[in-house]
Amino acid sequence: MILNALGIILALLVLVIVVFVVKARLAGNAQYSRYAQYTMQTLAKSYALVPFEVKPEYRKIHPAKMLKLFKILVSSYTTDRLARVNSLDATMFVFMKMYTLMIRPDYRYNLPVLSVDFIFIGKKRVFVIEVIDPAKIDDENKRIHYDRMRVFQDTVRQYEQSPTKDWYKDFLTDFSIHIKADATKDAELFKMYQTFLEAYLDMAKHAQPLSPELRDKVKTGFETYVDTLLGKGGPAVDVFKKFLGPDGQKEYVRTVMFGLDD
Repeated sequence: MILNALGIILALLVLVIVVFVVKARLAGNAQYSRYAQYTMQTLAKSYALVPFEVKPEYRKIHPAKMLKLFKILVSSYTTDRLARVNSLDATMFVFMKMYTLMIRPDYRYNLPVLSVDFIFIGKKRVFVIEVIDPAKIDDENKRIHYDRMRVFQDTVRQYEQSPTKDWYKDFLTDFSIHIKADATKDAELFKMYQTFLEAYLDMAKHAQPLSPELRDKVKTGFETYVDTLLGKGGPAVDVFKKFLGPDGQKEYVRTVMFGLDD
């Protein structure tokens, strides 16, 4: 009798876990598709994206040493004014889904990097939008579009904040977002992303070419940021260090993620 009861309880527990995993996977896939489709459609309105060739070992990262519980698919493009547009389709532990976008602009323009990471774990959300501006060259075009991104600052303060490393403040704008939320906030979170992406693309469209001296300042700023990121670490680059090792991490971050070494 006791063994039969334990067997029934175990079977029910397994069923509950399976149902949770399936529901979480479906929900995560739906959110991923929402962001991925919107991003590509929005980019296509203003830019002709050309596929950028990524080394085969970095197109699909599915390490056996992690029991193949992590899978990352990398897509990379280039276009006018945007030297690299990278997106990641990541699945973790079967049911966790992540959408990542990184836009590194052409050095000829006074533009920041736009980096987003959205993680969907069942009903939980980790929501990160970073506007990375190491050169800090002021101009009217940036001020106008940065103000469009700042409209959510009061709203963002109402969310649970995710911790960030101290060195980030030297590179990130003050309106970058690092928060945690749940599925009830999906509509508001998506609106934030729409606003940031559209403001960024409009800013890129209206940016004026820089002098050679200022181009060098923009390039040096991005190089300094990436060197600091590799040296002091961050959530995403630390994961790639585990997957690829120190040398692979450095090559991936520099050549794929930021496109610094062509």
